[in-house]
Amino acid sequence: MFKKLILILNIGILFFSFGFAYKELIIQNIDKKPVRVIKVILDGQHYVVSSVAEDGGATLQELTKKVGGDTAVNGTFFCPDDYSSCGGTTHTNSERIYLGDGASWSRHRPDTSIRMVFGFDKDGNSAFVQNNMGKLIDAGLWIKPDQKKLESLQFGIGGFPAFLLEGEDVVEGYNAYLDTKMNTAGNKTFICSTEDGSTIYMGVVGGINIPQMPAYLKKNFDCRNALNLDAGNSIGMIYSGFVLDQSNRTRIMDAFVVLTREQYINLTRITPSNKTPYDAEEQYQLTEKDQQKVKTIYNALQPFIIQNGTKQKRSFISLLRSAVTAPKIVADPQKLAIIKDLLWRFFVIGEL
Repeated sequence: MFKKLILILNIGILFFSFGFAYKELIIQNIDKKPVRVIKVILDGQHYVVSSVAEDGGATLQELTKKVGGDTAVNGTFFCPDDYSSCGGTTHTNSERIYLGDGASWSRHRPDTSIRMVFGFDKDGNSAFVQNNMGKLIDAGLWIKPDQKKLESLQFGIGGFPAFLLEGEDVVEGYNAYLDTKMNTAGNKTFICSTEDGSTIYMGVVGGINIPQMPAYLKKNFDCRNALNLDAGNSIGMIYSGFVLDQSNRTRIMDAFVVLTREQYINLTRITPSNKTPYDAEEQYQLTEKDQQKVKTIYNALQPFIIQNGTKQKRSFISLLRSAVTAPKIVADPQKLAIIKDLLWRFFVIGEL
């Protein structure tokens, strides 16, 4: 407990990005749902790539380090070794593309079956494709397979169900494949690209089921193409080198990782086309006095958490989530920054 406290108190200010390179961690309530989502502007300064594991899997930390990044979320469904049907070996049947190579990373390439591939081309532009209609033709799901687009991807991970395809809710086409857990409200994870393709959102929404996700993502994140990611025992998130979430099943098969332009070039040996830089609005930066105030508040709350356990911690997080969007707090940049920084600290469980 002492080591974790020291780690948290030494965290720098990671919430805000300035200038033309922009990524952001959003922790708040949106439309009455708790969210923890990473926002990435695809302006040529940040890129999202897939990081993939061999059979046997890897931790999210290992997958993040493999490609040289420090921010990531877990990938899609896979077959874990503790499932009797998986033959004792963690593996995946999903289409996966890494550094332009899909054949080496996909057991059944090029048949993606019911899975959609969410990926990125060499310039970091997002694309959403499926190589094989699978059984979904009978379900009436609108899909136009595009082999040329699939082959243009440098990175990608296949999964199901697709939430949105070119702005259309397509979950109904997967009804025959949705189990009880998917249809029950809980934490659901996703990755999506916005209407204009300029932004990627990826993370977790709480208290929602799969059929509700398309409308929610379209309304609150302006998503045009969106894919379901693995939830439950495989949820994981790392932001700027700090682990915010890691479930019991630590070994997974793939992840989406955020890279800077320099990291992307080092990994791919590709110099991507230049894009118009994103000009982010300047936000309040915490002073040393502000940071000390955050540490003092956090330290004062620890005895209550130690005494009352996880339930008390969740209660504090819930209060802070609500405060982030309160009009009086939003109108005060200093208070908003302090509350966001305090909220962030409650999620940190380790370092990359």
